[in-house]
Amino acid sequence: MPPSSPSLERRRSPLLPLGLLALWLLATLGLRPLLLPDEGRYANVAREMLRSGDWLVPTLNGLPFFHKPPLMYWLDIAAMQIAGVTPFAGRFASMLGAWIMAATLFFAMRRWHGARTATIALLLIASCPLFFLSGQYANHDMLVGALIGAAILAFARAVDDDPTHIARRWLIAGWLLCAVAMLAKGLIGIVLPALVVGPWLLARGRWRQMLKLLHPIGLIAFAIVALPWFVAMQSRYGGFNDYFFMEQHFRRYALKSFNNAHPFWFFIVVLPLSTLPWSAWLPGAVRRAWRERAAPMTGLYLWWVVAIVGFFSLPSSKLVGYVLPALAPWCALLALAVAGDAPDNAAPRAPLFSRAPRAGFAIGVLICLGVVAGLAWKTPKSNRGAALALAAQIAPDDSVV
Repeated sequence: MPPSSPSLERRRSPLLPLGLLALWLLATLGLRPLLLPDEGRYANVAREMLRSGDWLVPTLNGLPFFHKPPLMYWLDIAAMQIAGVTPFAGRFASMLGAWIMAATLFFAMRRWHGARTATIALLLIASCPLFFLSGQYANHDMLVGALIGAAILAFARAVDDDPTHIARRWLIAGWLLCAVAMLAKGLIGIVLPALVVGPWLLARGRWRQMLKLLHPIGLIAFAIVALPWFVAMQSRYGGFNDYFFMEQHFRRYALKSFNNAHPFWFFIVVLPLSTLPWSAWLPGAVRRAWRERAAPMTGLYLWWVVAIVGFFSLPSSKLVGYVLPALAPWCALLALAVAGDAPDNAAPRAPLFSRAPRAGFAIGVLICLGVVAGLAWKTPKSNRGAALALAAQIAPDDSVV
């Protein structure tokens, strides 16, 4: 809809909705104590790195802790330097990841589907329980899911203007985002974008563009950002590569000896349940997506969800957060169904939502706030009482393990 006045232009500016999104995510970030095991573990790694002054080697109880790379800890350390060693700071990286995921989805939808659909997508994902609660939980999943999604959308933007050429700046942005995603959680930062973008381009007969995405300048940008930390850790600890890459990636993916075993269909059930009430529009989203499957972006969203869900359904070890890299395209498909066939040049004063989506938004917000409030009230798996007692008795030279 062409802006007809400066006030309308301001109303359409992304600053207000993205600022409100940040406030929505920040408001309850420190409301409850850290939960065990993940939140306590990962926040304490950041706390130990801050206390020791060694920002290269993650440690837990003084020992090197190489389950995950350090990006989340670096972000939380920065937050701890500003806000203190608090649950708020321990969840900062997850909150930032959630904001990045929603913001990149908003800009992508605005470019490819119009301002109205982009706003619907932003409201939808913001009130989606899986999104909100993952952005309020201290682990690596939301951050890497957001960076993987941003990398995929950057590569899609790189091939968008001309079917025979590549937009260089978006190519470099995609590779840099893959590098940062690798520093967030390892090899999936490059494997999953390749699994999504490569087959999508091949299915469209654009194999030349797929090869051009491997431009040396992109690979060099990736190497400059991603590799130094891994090289430094292997030079300092001789068994690092075997433990981090072989044990925590390949053996964990292939073997059944790890915990959290679930059946193959786990994510097929979890994704709709964790995105209620918006998944009520799933039948309409499937029909619309199948009808428009030849459209470039609809085909990307469809394959993106199938590829991520399929990839993480193969191993026996499954956690709900693993499916977060599929959340952005899932919400894009739902937003297209909610937006319906209304043109993007509807009257400025026309309601954004019909009655049913307005009810869905309200229910989603209540679920999000209700779960956080319930966890703050009951504080399950929290050692807050023990920590308060310890704080009253600890001596300056004591060590706590």
